[in-house]
Amino acid sequence: MTILTISEISKKLQDRRLEVVSVATGLHYNTLRHIRDTHQTNVKYETLEKLSAYFLRDCECVAVANGALK
Repeated sequence: MTILTISEISKKLQDRRLEVVSVATGLHYNTLRHIRDTHQTNVKYETLEKLSAYFLRDCECVAVANGALK
C-alpha cells in the first residue's frame, strides 16, 4: 500500500468533513483537525496508514463511479 505524506494528507483533508473521516478511520476528530490545520511533522505511522487507506478507498470509489474500474 502507498503511504501518503503528512502534507498530502493535510491537503486532502482540506475539503473533507472531519466527522465523516473520523468515523471511517477510527481517528479522533481533534487528531484530524490538528493534521489539517497545523504544520504537523510528528504523526504516528499507524495514523498515516489509516488515512492513506481511507483516501485510497475514496479514489477507488470515484474511479468505479466514473466507470474507470470494474
